[in-house]
Amino acid sequence: MKIRAAIAVVLAGALVAWPRAQTPYRILLTNDDGVQAPGLAAAAAALTALGEVHVIAPTENQSGKGTSLTMVDPIHRIDARLATGMTAIGLMATPVTTVRVAIGKLLTARPDLVVSGINNGVNTGLAAYISGTVAGAREAAALGIPAIAASLASRAAGDVASYAGAAEATVRVAQIVRRDGLPKGVFLGVNVPEGTMATYKGFRVTRQGRGLGVVETFEERLSPRTGKPYYWNRMLEAGATDADDTDTVAVKQGYVTVTPYRVGEFDPAAFESLSRALAR
Repeated sequence: MKIRAAIAVVLAGALVAWPRAQTPYRILLTNDDGVQAPGLAAAAAALTALGEVHVIAPTENQSGKGTSLTMVDPIHRIDARLATGMTAIGLMATPVTTVRVAIGKLLTARPDLVVSGINNGVNTGLAAYISGTVAGAREAAALGIPAIAASLASRAAGDVASYAGAAEATVRVAQIVRRDGLPKGVFLGVNVPEGTMATYKGFRVTRQGRGLGVVETFEERLSPRTGKPYYWNRMLEAGATDADDTDTVAVKQGYVTVTPYRVGEFDPAAFESLSRALAR
């Protein structure tokens, strides 16, 4: 597999020192945790080694919004500054809408790469379908732009070392995408365990797990004002039950996983069988 071989080559050496070009390599960085999230700042700082980084992200946490759009509300903008000092734009919108506004309105030139993340918590298995982080990268791929969704297993916002490690891992994958490109309609999901480059077991190209990866319950409470019930979503990560070559298992084993996704859910095999069935 071309991507698997490319990762091995990059991991064999240090970060590539890319020569300066007349046209800069433009990177749009977004996320679903909000413009002040630590993972966004870590990714922004690391990606500057690869190109010109433009940070445009939702103003507030949009976790679990998936492919939803902001359609009936105005999209307010704030000009922000990351913890690292880099400037950013915050949009009161979902991740998908944020990517659309960034590319369609705010950027003066089409980006060469879109990176979404680094998310607080992994996005493995079927959880990728509801992830705002993955949806941001999927939207870019749907628009014909190479994209990466990056997520970190840690849920501790103050885990600076793990975010720095995840940022470095993301840059290494981004180097491969810059050098080799991606097939049309393909984007990458990168999931990183806690720790640093020194503690990871390595990089693995993985299949997407078939489990949702979470256990979801709803806690019922009573409103102190009305006495009527309301519900809190309680979502916890579930144990990995997939095969060893899947993202859900490999990241728990300490590997940085790189999972190729494809835009669209059309099933050609089912198309052929249904066509034969309906023709009878």
